[in-house]
Amino acid sequence: MKRMKSYDVPHKGLRNALSQMQLLAGKTDYANQNEVEQLYKLGQDVFKILTIHATDENEITLAELEERCTGCSQHDMEDHEQIHLTQDKLEKFLANIYNNSKAGQNVIEDGEEFYLAFSEFYGTYLEHTAEEERVTQPMLWKYFTDEELASHRGKIMAKNPPQTLLIWFRFVIPAQSHKERVGLLTGFKKMAPEPFFNEGMQVIRQVLTEREFDELDKALA
Repeated sequence: MKRMKSYDVPHKGLRNALSQMQLLAGKTDYANQNEVEQLYKLGQDVFKILTIHATDENEITLAELEERCTGCSQHDMEDHEQIHLTQDKLEKFLANIYNNSKAGQNVIEDGEEFYLAFSEFYGTYLEHTAEEERVTQPMLWKYFTDEELASHRGKIMAKNPPQTLLIWFRFVIPAQSHKERVGLLTGFKKMAPEPFFNEGMQVIRQVLTEREFDELDKALA
């Protein structure tokens, strides 16, 4: 029987977010203040959901795994700590580039260095997520039922404010198949107040093709 995959939804979204950041960091004209600002704004959202995801894992998924298997969460926790340190440096570096660009300074060399540093971070993060799916996920299947794994996801959604969910939608929904989108958003429609559901759909409309959105909208009707 196919088991619930704890990491499937967030990791698809994070890989999409990181790929967008990598692409934009490479094609940004760092002599153009507007393009630097665009990169900075995307970076704020990407770094935000990276931090949220690691915190949610630490406080819920890994914390509950540790209760049932002492030491099983240690490796991922340590990875998160190292990733956070690198991420923090990148966030500060990008903020410095943005501020200096606004002040009229030449940030071209810094931009090139940021692109390279982010590329290294991107590679490390992809390895981390793959390891969680290949190593940690089987441990979660061993120690938790699918109902318990679903409760982890419920706890994570409940602890984050609605606007955070909208940021996630921008990256998660385009990264999923049509069937996966329908499954996820059917549940969202049942739980969310109608005004917030409609707000979410407007966010999603902006990140899907017209055909993809029409198919999704019809399936949810």
